[in-house]
Amino acid sequence: MRKLCFAFMLVMLMCQVSHAGEAMRLRGYALKSGDCIGVLAPASYASSDDLGAVELLRSQGYRVRLAPSATALYEHFAGTDRKRAEDINEFFRDDSIKAILCVRGGYGSARVLDRLDYEMIARHPKPLIGFSDVTALHVAIGDKCGMSTIHGPMMVSFTTPRFDSEYTRSNFFAGLASTEAVGEIPMPEGRNLEAVIPGHAEGIITGGNLTVLTSLVGTPWELDGRGSLLLLEEVGEKPYRIDRMLNQLWQSGLLRRVNGIILGDFVGCENDDADGVNDFTLDDVLKHYARISRKPVIRGMPSGHGEYNFFLPLGIHASMNASEDGSASLAIDIPALMEQ
Repeated sequence: MRKLCFAFMLVMLMCQVSHAGEAMRLRGYALKSGDCIGVLAPASYASSDDLGAVELLRSQGYRVRLAPSATALYEHFAGTDRKRAEDINEFFRDDSIKAILCVRGGYGSARVLDRLDYEMIARHPKPLIGFSDVTALHVAIGDKCGMSTIHGPMMVSFTTPRFDSEYTRSNFFAGLASTEAVGEIPMPEGRNLEAVIPGHAEGIITGGNLTVLTSLVGTPWELDGRGSLLLLEEVGEKPYRIDRMLNQLWQSGLLRRVNGIILGDFVGCENDDADGVNDFTLDDVLKHYARISRKPVIRGMPSGHGEYNFFLPLGIHASMNASEDGSASLAIDIPALMEQ
């Protein structure tokens, strides 16, 4: 046990190189042709259609290993909590697997958090890629392991027409193989980042899905977010529900602790006005919490449940600028992955 704890401490000390006093997180390695991508479903079970992107990965020169639980069925989960956690632990432990790509979100990732071997995971850093419900894994692994993960597309992103785009595909495969810093985030054609609250902020990017982040408040896995740039995205929630969740993040202190806020896609979150009731719009709600946070806020990041989903490293230092003229930018100045 002493040897295990000592090894874990050494791993954590290795990530103490800092950017302006900020600890550098552990990072995985960029993939090469012939490397193996592990595919698992940490939450809802995968259908055969969801797994259709296996051939896409192989066409890019990668081998694919599918977790046993990915096609299992336990209620609406991909196998039991125990089995899903075992597969996550095994995929991190196995050094022949160079990256872990989640099949889909849904619900269930938070149920495995207390079953993960975080000391072991920290000794085997590799990119864990996904969004939506996978936010729970991003937060827990980022905090408990000091490891960078990737907020980006999943298998279902390449098999569902409303998610699939050349922008998402090209950035995904480029991100997997790159050891270069992204620099300023490239945007889809015809889309720009916009300033909501002007200012400049720096920090590691954290966050993800708003519902999941809210569900973690008050648990051992709650996002601290201190000094970070907070990414938020959502799908299918009416403005009053967005308000309720942002209010919880405000009252819990998260919106006070971060240095800046990055708003991704909020898909299907507008009022349908079916009952004719006057209500806050999504813009009203987002702008309210942007104002009271008193932090720089930008919107339009291609992240989340929309057509475009950038390969965005979490836990990596970035800087954002929101100008008085309404323009904005986000730049990542440290490589997300290292050379093998």
